[in-house]
Amino acid sequence: MNITLRDGEGVTIRESDSEHLVEVATRIKELRDSSKASAKEHSRAVQSINNDPGLSDQGKKERIDALESDRAAQRKTAIATEKEIIKNKISEIERRLDGYVGYTSDNIMAFRDAQDRAENITSPEKAATVMARALRTNDRTLAHAVFRRAVEERWDDARRAFANENPTVAQLVGDIQKLNALHENSFNRAVAYM
Repeated sequence: MNITLRDGEGVTIRESDSEHLVEVATRIKELRDSSKASAKEHSRAVQSINNDPGLSDQGKKERIDALESDRAAQRKTAIATEKEIIKNKISEIERRLDGYVGYTSDNIMAFRDAQDRAENITSPEKAATVMARALRTNDRTLAHAVFRRAVEERWDDARRAFANENPTVAQLVGDIQKLNALHENSFNRAVAYM
């Protein structure tokens, strides 16, 4: 199957992307295609009502208002469903991502400490230095926390250093970023369900 989902200028998902992204894109495309078909049916129904000589203007207005209300509810449901699809996939990937670091009740303090240390980093140079040290000493928890911070802040050196050592994890984080961008693109989502 050939799938390409372009959500405005922000997000493009192709069938060559990860299985996570392709799955979400496929489900969204199906949802949007269904909505387009529903919109066409809605337009035909409105046109049919407008062309019905047996209805008064008031009768036409009442029937069209009822159709518009139903269509608005369908759009609202479709938008909520799309957002839920994306949110659920982000949660699934984040759980998988956390599994790479191996958070358990035994090392939850190390996890929290690493997060605190990463949040206190304020420059790309410091992030690169801490990342290099974490990778050199095999401190996966700290490396993971600094990587997430580097991704958020767009600190390329620290991000690349981690990605070179952990390509699978880097791919998962890239998927999360793309899904977050897709989730936040409410204007294009609203347009897709008009």
